[in-house]
This record gives sequence, structure tokens and C-alpha cells, in this order.
Amino acid sequence: MARDPRRVLIVGDRSRRGVAAGVAQHLPFLESSLTVVGVDLDGAIDLREVQADLVLVFGGDGSILRVAKRLGDRRVPVLGVNYGRFGFLADLAPADLEAGIRRWIAGDFAVAERARLRVRHLAEDGEVREWLALNDVVIGRQDIGRMVDIELDIDGRRALSCSGDGLILATATGSTAHALAAGGPLIDPTLAAVVIVPVAPHSLATRPIVLAGSHVIALTTRGSRAPGQFTVDGARPVALGEGDSLHVENADAPLCMVRLYGGPFFEALRTKLGWRGRPQYAEEGKDEGAQP
Repeated sequence: MARDPRRVLIVGDRSRRGVAAGVAQHLPFLESSLTVVGVDLDGAIDLREVQADLVLVFGGDGSILRVAKRLGDRRVPVLGVNYGRFGFLADLAPADLEAGIRRWIAGDFAVAERARLRVRHLAEDGEVREWLALNDVVIGRQDIGRMVDIELDIDGRRALSCSGDGLILATATGSTAHALAAGGPLIDPTLAAVVIVPVAPHSLATRPIVLAGSHVIALTTRGSRAPGQFTVDGARPVALGEGDSLHVENADAPLCMVRLYGGPFFEALRTKLGWRGRPQYAEEGKDEGAQP
């Protein structure tokens, strides 16, 4: 017997306002239209083991980042229902959920692969820990008001010595997040690129740079004047001790995101980030009574 190709796992964070009520509101429709294999509002289900054709995420961008972490290298498509403040990654507004699911059932959608970074922490005592980053890895100092010294190698060669508040290594997807706030460039999310953004560098010559995703980047804080730490996709900070190093490279494990209503990348920049390029002049119909 052929399996039902419409198996859906519902995931959300019940602590986020509106999520539990939203799931309860839409669950009858979802159960009548799809095979709901589970509802997880507490992070109890191992997403690496679930057999589903879609993970439907109720929440904001942070919820999608956490689902990406829990999926590991699984390529189950993810569709976000925005209950957050911004919703740059989520494709559906709650009011559009039923129409969006009908489109998904009809096959009227696209799946975009978002590149991720593999982050390996090599501790001086030999312990190795690993993460996947959809947005970024941020290296900084533990003590506010002090600088951290970061040495960065690309493909085994010294590329940068930076003193300042830290460094951000972001994917193209993460270029519109912390990296953008620190002065980094916008990058088309379909590119397998890495952007390196210094945070408050103590040098006018230290500027953001965009690299191909094929490079291997290594970072240390050896000899730093302040203890370092790092975070992956905004999770809990991890200490970066003397003699430790971080190795960052393309993970070859993209997150598959369903696009139903999402237009081109530049449309999202215009509607959600206000990226219009020039002022709205009076002769174009706005503030026509304003004085020049």
C-alpha cells in the first residue's frame, strides 16, 4: 500500500504568545486535511527520527532556528506560520494557513534549500563539539567593555587579526540578521556564501568580506586580553578558552524551506526591512502637503 504523502508534524513553542491557541484553532482543519503524525509544543519529539513530509512550525524566526537545530541533517521541508514579531523566515500569516495548506496539498509550492554552516569547537583538552548554523556563529568577549583578540585563518592561511567586540560569520540567510545590524551586506539567500563581519573593530581597515562557501575558516582567541565565547544561531553562549579553536565550513546539509506566498528576496527586503532605496517623494502621492 502506498503511503500518504501528506504527513505533517506540527511543532511550536507553547511559551510564545498565541502559539498554543493557534495550534488549537487550526488543528481540526489540519487533521481533516492531512495526516498529522504528531504535535510537539514542548520540544519532546526527536525530529531526527520523525517520518513526515512537512514540519509545520508555529512561531517566529527563533522557532524556525530551533527546529533547524533539532532536525540535524534531515531534509524534511519546513513551513513557518508566523507568531513572532518579524517573521522573515516564516512564509505564512496565521490567517493564511488554511489557504496555504491547500496550496501545499495541490503541489503549488517551491522548496528553497538554505545553506548551513558546520561549526566545530575543538577544546584544548581534546573535546570536540559540533553544531549546524542556519543564521550565524558569533564570536565575542565575555566581559562587557573589554576587547577580544581574534585570529582568523582561511584554508590554513592567516587572513585576519581583529581586536574589538567580536566577529560574526553568517550564512546568506543570516546576512539579514545580526550581521546586518553590525554593518554587513545583504546576500541573496540562494547563495552558498559566508559573510565575515567584524563587530566594533579597533581598526578602520577591518571591513566585512563575503567568501565562497567552499572555504574552511578557523578562529582562535589565543593571547586575547579578554576571555572569549561564541554562540550558534543565538543559542546559549559557549566559552572559548585559551588554546581552543572554532572551525567553520559549509555543512552540505541545507534546511529545506517551503515557499508558498514568499516573493523574490528583494520583495521581502522592501516589505519587512524597509529597503526602498530612495525617499517617498511628495509628487508620488505621499505627504503632498509637506513643505520642501
